[in-house]
Order: sequence, then C-alpha cells, then structure tokens
Amino acid sequence: MQRCVLAALLAVLASTASAADACLDRALQAHAFSDGAGQISIATLAPDGSRDTRVLDSMAAGAGLRGDEGFRLASITKTYVAATALRLHEDGRLDLQAPIGRHLPDDWIKLLQSDGYKTEAITVRHLLSHTGGLADHAQAPQFVATLKADPQTRWTREGDLHHLVEWTDPVAAPGEKFAYSDTGYILLGAIIERITAQTLAQAVREQLRLDALGAPGTYWERYESPVGGARAHQRFEGLDTYGWDPSMDLYGGGGLVAPPVDVAVFFDALLGGRVFKRAQTLALMQSADGLPSGSPYRLGVFEYDLDGTAAFGHSGFWGTLVAREPESGRTISGAVTDRNDFPKLSKLVNDYVARARAAATGGQGCEGPQQPGNKAPIKADGGKRFP
Repeated sequence: MQRCVLAALLAVLASTASAADACLDRALQAHAFSDGAGQISIATLAPDGSRDTRVLDSMAAGAGLRGDEGFRLASITKTYVAATALRLHEDGRLDLQAPIGRHLPDDWIKLLQSDGYKTEAITVRHLLSHTGGLADHAQAPQFVATLKADPQTRWTREGDLHHLVEWTDPVAAPGEKFAYSDTGYILLGAIIERITAQTLAQAVREQLRLDALGAPGTYWERYESPVGGARAHQRFEGLDTYGWDPSMDLYGGGGLVAPPVDVAVFFDALLGGRVFKRAQTLALMQSADGLPSGSPYRLGVFEYDLDGTAAFGHSGFWGTLVAREPESGRTISGAVTDRNDFPKLSKLVNDYVARARAAATGGQGCEGPQQPGNKAPIKADGGKRFP
C-alpha cells in the first residue's frame, strides 16, 4: 500500500515538474525582447504535464518579475464564466436558448427594452457568443474618461447597465453578427448567480473545480483572498493601473487574477476535456454551428488562426493571452507588464503554436527554423480597442 502511495506521489511530482520547452526556446530565439517597454511572464504546458515558465526582461524595465506573480486577466475571465454556464447547462440547470428575461430582474429588462433591445429574442447563448446585438459600455469614450479622471470610481452591475443605455445603442439584431460586449458577460454573470444562489466567484470555483485543477494562484479580486505570488503591476498608456479599483472589470467580463502557469493549466484541462462531464459540452463550446458567418468567437473562446494553425484561447485587455494547439496538446499563456508589449507577446505565441503543431505532425517544428507567418498578431481582447 505504501509503495502504491509513493509511486502515485512520484508520478504527480514528475507530471508537474519544470522542464525546458524546446518549442519555447526556438520561439524566444526568433523574437528578441530587449527593446520592449516592460516585462513578459510566459508559461507553457506540455501533454506530459511538464511546465516551463520564463520571464523576459527588456532593457527599459530590467529585472523584477519572478514568474509566479498574478495578473489581472481581464477578458480571459470570460472563458471561466462561459465554462461555468456550460457546466450548469449540462446539469440541466441553464437553458442556453432561454431568453435572458427569464433570469434577470424586471427592471433590468425594462431598461434594456427602453434602449431598443429585443430582450425576448436575446438568449443566453447569444450572451456566450457575443451575438445578442449588445453594445459594450466599456468601449464607450465616457468609460475610459471616467477611469482616467478617477481610477478609484466604484462601478456596479446596475450602473454598468445604465451606462450601456445612456452611452450606446444596440449594434445589431439578436444573432445577426458578432459584437464583443463586456456588458453581455456582466449579464451572464448575474444569471449564473441567480441560478446558483452563490456569488459568481463561488460558482466559478465550485462548478469548474478550480481547487482540484492545480491552479493555486487563481482568485477573484475583492470576492476572494489573494493567493500565490504578488500581483503584478500592469501599465496602460504609461499609467500604472495596479491601484485602479477592480470594480471597473469585476462582474464577469473580468475579475480573475492568476499567474500565466495557472491559466495554462486551466485551459489545458478545459480544452483537453477534463472540466466538463460530457465531450458534447466541449464540442458545443468550440462549435461555430448557428453563429454568424465569419465570427471568430465560439461560446467563451476565440478560434484563432495563428500562421495557418488553428488554436483556441482568449486574450485580455491589459495584455494577457492564452492559446492551446490541439494537435500537439501544448498550451502557452503569457502576460505583459506594459500593454505596449502585447504585440510582441502575440507574435511569440503565434510562433510557438506553429512550432508545436509542426513538431506534432512530423515537421521540423521545435528543432528547425520557423518561417515567419503573414498572419496579423492577435489583438488584446480579440480586437477590442479603448479610445
């Protein structure tokens, strides 16, 4: 019995050991970072469980990060929220085709209707896929102006909804087109809370079994106590956003803090089929069926075309990014301390994913030179741009 326990323990330790990733080595050789504005923290996870975490220092920033720091994930949080909604769906507790009015307060629905939203036609699935025709309060010039004028502004769900109506108008009919909306995920977070009678943070942790996945540095700001390494300073337009009130991005569109390795572990488990109870649920999450033509978004994840290689993942506004290449089963996650460096992170991830797939399909991959691709780099938040 003791031998079995010891053998199991050694197997777990081996599966989580750090090991140099040859694909990452090659990608780093191809993309110098010395001219960056800050630092990049990056982690990879291989199918055998081995991990490789690196910190890239620019000449401007010097050293500072250790690699275990948590970053505000911003919109990468949406994947966790979507996965929670899909877990409730597979348990029969949430109908994805139900109109949102079934689960939201009457005064919220009346407010949306006052702005022309056809709430009887907007479904939970529309919220998951950003196809409900909702605008985005967080992309309004007034939102950014308020943040810069007073970073300590306390935002609320109800206030965000009022801002949506005051600052914007519907962008399309339900199901007509993809239109990225933080507000839509705020509504989705409220729906999850109503169904579970828990805070969104509690529901995400419980439904996704985060504590059992091996992501000890992941927590929801304000709702959970900080864990893991210190939270990193993240800069936007020269401003250190570390002390900005988290309520600006807290209610489902964002909210989670985690180091890149935790994000890689979660996405590997999710896209590797170890979070949902049924394979059909993951297939639903990744399917384009029923979505507007050309939409890059599925149900909580982007389908990326990285230098001709398909991958699923997500990005976040402050400069966070994760992608999993299905052929190789490799996952890469990273974050920048200065948002100006996000294009460099994006190119590094593009290169890594292409090498990982080539290595898995008989090409040179990690052992040979990789020709630079012609694809445009991923944009933070899948293309969302603050004015």
